[in-house]
Amino acid sequence: MNCSVLAHHLRRGDHVVIGQATGEPSGLVSELFGLAAGLGQLNVFCGFSLNPAWGAPIDAALRVTTYCGLGSIRHLVGRGAARVIPAQLSQLASYFDSGVLKADIVLLQVSPANAEGYHSLGCTVDYVWNAAQAARVVLVEINPNVPHTRSACRLHCSRVVVAHESDLQLPELPNEAPDARQLSIGRNVARLVPDGAIIQLGIGSMAAAVARALLQHRGLRVRSGMVGDWLPELVASGAIETTEREACMASLAVGSRSLYDFAGMDGVLTFAAPAQLVAPGGQAAGAPFMAINSAIEVDLYGQVNAEFVGTRYVGAVGGQSDYFRAARRSPGGLAIVALPASVGVGTKSRVVARIDSAYVTSAQSDIDVLVTEHGVADIRATTLDERRRLIMVLVEPQFRAALKRAEEKISA
Repeated sequence: MNCSVLAHHLRRGDHVVIGQATGEPSGLVSELFGLAAGLGQLNVFCGFSLNPAWGAPIDAALRVTTYCGLGSIRHLVGRGAARVIPAQLSQLASYFDSGVLKADIVLLQVSPANAEGYHSLGCTVDYVWNAAQAARVVLVEINPNVPHTRSACRLHCSRVVVAHESDLQLPELPNEAPDARQLSIGRNVARLVPDGAIIQLGIGSMAAAVARALLQHRGLRVRSGMVGDWLPELVASGAIETTEREACMASLAVGSRSLYDFAGMDGVLTFAAPAQLVAPGGQAAGAPFMAINSAIEVDLYGQVNAEFVGTRYVGAVGGQSDYFRAARRSPGGLAIVALPASVGVGTKSRVVARIDSAYVTSAQSDIDVLVTEHGVADIRATTLDERRRLIMVLVEPQFRAALKRAEEKISA
């Protein structure tokens, strides 16, 4: 394959959008790094990455923008080498549609074309789809390890330029086994979820803990921006409704090779754009939508920080607010925040007196229920005084007195 295809299409000052997670074409990204110095400034948008190449120094000619501090891109964010746009995933799609965010060139890893000439985006269907519609050219890296997944978002071979071929295995995200505290939290959350509900979980050990507690449920459906290895486990247990064609919908699947194989089966999982998953009417009629997310910290008013540790940007707005609001539009739905009460074993409380307004990811008015290993705080229809008392019960006992003093000092 002609390795100069990317060089032929790049122009000084271009805005380059790179697919995220398993949609990131590592060969094209490596070539982009090599070409940057000779082209002058290039604007690059990259999201959640599993490519270790972002951890090394990159040429100053690349002006990198992201929406998160997750995965490999966190290295750039941590050293101030990437700009962060704190946006919801559904907003990013609209930004590319309107041109608020520009997309001149899109770089993607896709499957080989099928008999009809369509390339699958595999396990990543998100804002990059919108960017591809707006771009001057879509350059793809063909990889037979990318599964043909079920989705209306496909790229015809006439709409793309093949720049690379690859047979690399898709990047995997190692499973983190939930610890005892997370399993306890998962059980507390599971008691809030009725059979037949729609769930949104995400990825990581906290999501795995909740999923494990849901194994005995029945008739569950999924609308989740990200899904992990917990999904095939729930399907295997019989917890997931499998007779409806669109019972399970997601935008990204990130995990093990077995998850990617599962996603490629013409059975349970459909991939759709983030906005479709949270749109009014996008959920099954009559089924309560349970949006379950974790956080870095919460405060005694119900405000949530899912982005900052101190002043370091390590998380994302992502789809949290989108899903919480979708849940609250759903009859019987709940916006649930689940997190351990402390960092480590009693090192620092993750329930604080008040989160700085600049670090609030989800507002106090968007949260229904908070959960730690110490219990459940239902803060719906509560006054500020009532919710402070309810949330205090969730705090690690050794921190309660100091937290109460800190809150009284703030309120004085």
